[in-house]
Amino acid sequence: MYIILEGLEKKDVASCALVCRDWAAIVHEVMWRGRSDSGVGIRPILGLLPEYYEESRNARFRVAPNPASWDRFNEPEYAGRISVLNLNIQNLRCTIGFLAVMSDSIKSPMHLPALNELHVTVCQDPVEFRIAMAFFSANVTHFVANIERGYPSATGHFSNQLDPHTSTVPTASPLDAFFDTVHQRMPHIRVLTVNVRDSEAMVDAFDPFVDMLCGLKELITLSLPPYMLGLSLVTALSTHQQLRNIVVIRQDPTRRTVMDSDDSYGIVTQPIFGPDELSTRLAELAVVVPVDSFIPFFSHQFDPHNLTQLDLTFTGEIAVSDSLRTALSLIADRCGSLENLTVSLLQSCDNPWRLDYAALEPLRKCERLVSLVFTTRFTTDLDNNEFEELVSHWPMLKRLVFDGSDVVPVSPDERSSLCLGTVMELLRKYCPFLLQLRLHLSMVLQRYWFMDRTIFRRIDNLTSVTFVIGSPTTTPVSQIAIYLAWILPPKCKLSYFPAIHDMSPQVRLVEWKARRKVLVAFCQKLTRIVARFNCGPLQTSHIDPLSIIERHLSSTHLL
Repeated sequence: MYIILEGLEKKDVASCALVCRDWAAIVHEVMWRGRSDSGVGIRPILGLLPEYYEESRNARFRVAPNPASWDRFNEPEYAGRISVLNLNIQNLRCTIGFLAVMSDSIKSPMHLPALNELHVTVCQDPVEFRIAMAFFSANVTHFVANIERGYPSATGHFSNQLDPHTSTVPTASPLDAFFDTVHQRMPHIRVLTVNVRDSEAMVDAFDPFVDMLCGLKELITLSLPPYMLGLSLVTALSTHQQLRNIVVIRQDPTRRTVMDSDDSYGIVTQPIFGPDELSTRLAELAVVVPVDSFIPFFSHQFDPHNLTQLDLTFTGEIAVSDSLRTALSLIADRCGSLENLTVSLLQSCDNPWRLDYAALEPLRKCERLVSLVFTTRFTTDLDNNEFEELVSHWPMLKRLVFDGSDVVPVSPDERSSLCLGTVMELLRKYCPFLLQLRLHLSMVLQRYWFMDRTIFRRIDNLTSVTFVIGSPTTTPVSQIAIYLAWILPPKCKLSYFPAIHDMSPQVRLVEWKARRKVLVAFCQKLTRIVARFNCGPLQTSHIDPLSIIERHLSSTHLL
């Protein structure tokens, strides 16, 4: 029975559990065997307790469990088999009382001899932390901690977000003890992800956090949210002997230019301390920093020779100086091994600024680039000749992204200088390995393009193409549809949307409305025509209504 059931799909195994109690018991064991490798959650674990039940997906106890209730879980076929454990306390939908009773019944620590990957999702409440820490194991090498906010009450106590009226523990930051326990109980962590969605609490716990990182002697990869990746942290980790990768956590990869609502610059702007020379062992670095502070840091305090991946988020205004060009020149001169470069430019709506060729020109030296991603709030300013000057130096390029998903034109009169037909031919010529593309351009083809047989050759490697349509086209829409159907391979995902968000509707509302009407009509017509072609599994994206409605319009204007 075990051999047969282990060969079935999960839904079929679940159906077998309905035959009888004996079958259900075997199915339970089979499902546990599968979970032990792919990930066991908190609900299946609680399901082994005789006192546990669920009511409308809410976790409940009939009576308070005691330590003996965990004996079944602690048997070798359960706890002894788990290699991946996902403790999402926030998913239980329970009261703080339930968690307190559960915490009191646990014999800490649990014995999990096979555990090597642990994921924890909790809020900043000592009860939730105690439950999570009971499952810490010295065997863990991969640890992910998603920590939500704690909620202080009017009396100065922290309370669980599931029951905000309950006050249980004095206001001392529970993060300090959590980080200290991670270091002591899981000393062999090699890959660590910490996402604390509370920048104020993280500022208070900054020193214990750094002590934890320095104490994890085998740590190789560290992933953090943007607000924690300041120069002070990078400098503090300079003496770590094993750390190779400092990675940024992006909550939504499609919106790289917008930081999380709980991000602050409290940690980013802390004074830099520590030794003068940083570790030369880093191969991957992510940092969030004002561009003017990055230049001296990269010039004098850091040896980037071994860097293969660099992820930068530049804060503050850069429109009034050549600081971005200077920063990119430093990168091009000092990063001889660089293969992946990502730059996010957080520019305010009050100072519109467009990324141009003058800033990008130094990157022509980076001929080993495999991935180049620039995300800005405003459309990129490149013409066809400048685009050729850039891509002709990147023969290994597989991913090219200019402009973020929330990109907007500087003005309603703006026209894109890049043309669809020219861009695709340049990429075919200079970037034969290109897989992903995202560009702001006008949907214009060369005159008499249909008479050139070479244009109809497919760009076979492309898997994802996104066009930010920046201006009305002079080429008939039907011809553009035919062109796209011919040059894109059958499995390529094609997306396009109009760059029409309104930055100042009160001033130029009429012009923005005209632009929106033209571009939306064009996208709708292009979608209909492409859909009629029999071009295999080619997918065309529908227009997202939210991208058509300007986010800054008042209710009156919107109506």
